[in-house]
Amino acid sequence: MTSTLIIGATGLLGSEMARASARNGDSLHVLVRPATSGNEERMRPLKELGARVHVGDLDDYDSLVRAVGKVDRVISSVHVGSASEMTLVRAVKDVGVSRFVPSAGFGLDFAAAAPGSIAPLDIKRTVFDAVRDADLPYTVIYTNGFFSTWVATLGDLTRFGSASLPPDEVTVYGDGNVPATFVSEKDIAAVTMRALQDPDAVRREIRIAQNRITQGAMIDLWRRVSGRSPRIAKTSAEELEAIIAAAPGLGLLRAFWIRGETALETDTPKAGVIYPELRFETIESAFVAMAARGGRAG
Repeated sequence: MTSTLIIGATGLLGSEMARASARNGDSLHVLVRPATSGNEERMRPLKELGARVHVGDLDDYDSLVRAVGKVDRVISSVHVGSASEMTLVRAVKDVGVSRFVPSAGFGLDFAAAAPGSIAPLDIKRTVFDAVRDADLPYTVIYTNGFFSTWVATLGDLTRFGSASLPPDEVTVYGDGNVPATFVSEKDIAAVTMRALQDPDAVRREIRIAQNRITQGAMIDLWRRVSGRSPRIAKTSAEELEAIIAAAPGLGLLRAFWIRGETALETDTPKAGVIYPELRFETIESAFVAMAARGGRAG
């Protein structure tokens, strides 16, 4: 039986990774911080999956070595700074595993996104450079937009986490006609598990490029499915630059809706092409589920 360590297994993506790994028949291991290990509500789903829990921290090299030393494969699904991720890279290198999926890939394809325009992405580039320099048996999965972040907010990143339904007011960036691509966390986990079974995916980058849609079309689709009519505010490309200057992390809005970097064609092979047996959730089906949970507008 193959053993897999999920780092960040209590998060949105990590919990899907844990469920997919358990369904795959893996011996599931998870690394959680001390504070999380004592939170019964957060730990219950992992215990129900039969996960073996390792208590540690990404900044604690010794705890990483102990956990990594118990498994064959490691998947990091957390948003961390470069220092923490570098500690994990060092631990994986020193212990040795058959496959490493770094969190550096869960986002935009480096071949499409312009360097120097998004600070978090540049940190990911630095980590990926370290992974390659260490000659680790990596597989990088580029995901572009997560459903939970982008579809649930109708493409307005500033609304993330504000409500369980898409917002009643949404900002459209630019002209609203630039395409982007999106994928559910469940499907990201499915691609990851499939790639881990693929010997040709060692030291390979894979891009998920599903659900190509513009922000305007996404908002129209939500109107049709839900019966709701969100109010629309407009922010021009020039106005967005001023916002990014104050909050550099919002450079993702430029990448998605001004430059269209998630929809650009690159040489990175597409998951849907190399694994044609996989089926991906659509934005419409996600909206149907959201509308059912929230009730239709009267």
